[in-house]
Amino acid sequence: MATLRTREDGGSAASPLLETGAGSRRRQRRWTPLVPAGAATRRNFGMALLGVVVFLWVSSNFLTHAIFADDSYSKPYFLTYMNTSIFSLYLVPSGVRWYLRRRRGGQEEAEEDTTKPAEDKLDNKETMRLSLEFCLIWFFANYFNSYCLKFTSVASATILSSTSSMFTLIIGSLLRTERFTATKLLSVLVSLLGIVLISTTDLSPSGSSSSDAPVERTPIQVLTGDAMALLSALAYSTYITLLKVRAGNESRVDMQLFFGFVGLFNLVFLWPGLWILHATGVERFEMPPEGRVWAILAVNASITLTSDYCWAYAMLLTTPLIVTVGLSLTIPLALMGQMVILGTVAGVRYWLGAACVFVAFWFLNREEERTG
Repeated sequence: MATLRTREDGGSAASPLLETGAGSRRRQRRWTPLVPAGAATRRNFGMALLGVVVFLWVSSNFLTHAIFADDSYSKPYFLTYMNTSIFSLYLVPSGVRWYLRRRRGGQEEAEEDTTKPAEDKLDNKETMRLSLEFCLIWFFANYFNSYCLKFTSVASATILSSTSSMFTLIIGSLLRTERFTATKLLSVLVSLLGIVLISTTDLSPSGSSSSDAPVERTPIQVLTGDAMALLSALAYSTYITLLKVRAGNESRVDMQLFFGFVGLFNLVFLWPGLWILHATGVERFEMPPEGRVWAILAVNASITLTSDYCWAYAMLLTTPLIVTVGLSLTIPLALMGQMVILGTVAGVRYWLGAACVFVAFWFLNREEERTG
């Protein structure tokens, strides 16, 4: 009631980005997205979100490949910087709601004060601090994943990046976000086996020519690419597991505000990287050369804005390991898209690998239901 008395005495409303305490918790609770109650229902809802993420990430990969393959705009740092900075748009709704609350005065404040406070919910300063802790890990996990493709094959990058499931199981077991069981270990190993089978499948487009062969890389370049893929997998596993530890479940953190601050911090702190890479010749800063590239960048950024938000909620509703292994489903889906779009033909090894990934994900989900 202290907050209500202050407003009645003529006090002004504080910015929603700096509020703390019970008043902030009451306001944030009002805007947290509704998630079904019940462990089984929440897990199923998380699975549905994961399916959306898989589809969106595969679509994003095809769009990125469209400008990377012909070297029309191969700028992994700029692409990652733009895709992560755009998350600052999530702060706009918070600003609008704060403005509307000020216009309405104390009426809405009185209505919210009659509801039960959300226990253990992060206030705005805590959410801002959480975003600051994770913005760099998140950025470089995405950057390394994009940049490694300049030095190593897609197959090697896919295999090495997918070791994140093993890293997630190890880190999650150490931090007690995952219960280590033999079934989970076996599921991860089967998933990795499926990834290896899929990634080493010979998918040859009908009527393709030898001019499509990949550019030769030196051993040092290949080693650099493989190392970046491993760093991406490790950063991703660390990020997703630590976020689960710090956030707990979806009721404790406003993910819209969290990603908004992540985007803002990346926008403010990481722009010098563009100048450094340009000055050193690693990545020359150039604006997109044509409208087609601009359109692909805009659509790709919109996909990232939606998919990563769904991904975070899927992780909080399930577990980091389920989400990590589940995202391996992007591999068979991507290759199916490649068969449709490019007219490639898959052999028995591809379908066997896809079956391994699906079976591993199914067993892992069942094990999670059993162990709780």
